[in-house]
Amino acid sequence: MIDLLNPATLDPTLVYLGLLAGLWLALTAAHLAGTGILEIAAFVVLAGSVYALTLLPTSWGAVFLLVLGAGCFMVVPYISPRLARWSEIGLIFQGLGGWLLFYDRAVSPWIIGVTLLLAWAYNRFVLLPVLRSHQNAAGLDVFTVQPGARGRVVSAVDPVGTVNVNSEMWTARSRASLPAGTEIVVVEKRGLELLVEKAKREEKASFATNGTHDSP
Repeated sequence: MIDLLNPATLDPTLVYLGLLAGLWLALTAAHLAGTGILEIAAFVVLAGSVYALTLLPTSWGAVFLLVLGAGCFMVVPYISPRLARWSEIGLIFQGLGGWLLFYDRAVSPWIIGVTLLLAWAYNRFVLLPVLRSHQNAAGLDVFTVQPGARGRVVSAVDPVGTVNVNSEMWTARSRASLPAGTEIVVVEKRGLELLVEKAKREEKASFATNGTHDSP
């Protein structure tokens, strides 16, 4: 039986695939609230891949390139769909990182090519159409929530929780504890997180008058 902990028998292509799989699992876990299974799986796969890298003559600069490229490609479309096509530049860094990953052995160039092609196809034919349809259904750009937008606390913000703004769930942070059901106003947008505060009385009245008041 092949000793998986023996550097002489470790397959560099499998290590490369494991690292990418761990990154994709981590991204999926970040966007899908669930039972914690995805988070555990991402941690196990990433930890195993990093441990395998320590057993091999790894170029950590190449690892940085690979993670940077894959991370940009995976995260940028969620920050702004308008930048999604530019995120494909990250695939260049991912490919270079995979190619230069080890000093004395090489990841299969065919596998690198296939993973890049699949990532590009996913971005172009799955992710972008889904993001566009999501925006069209909402009738607005949910990725550009502006300060002053109003919503309601879904799970207590203390200091971090979840709010509903423009019919979308957002991670929110507040300087003061806000229980579920509290009407809030957006103070600032920081990446994928909102800084919110409790809506003042006049803001609540305007919120209800405009017909955007959600049922508890």
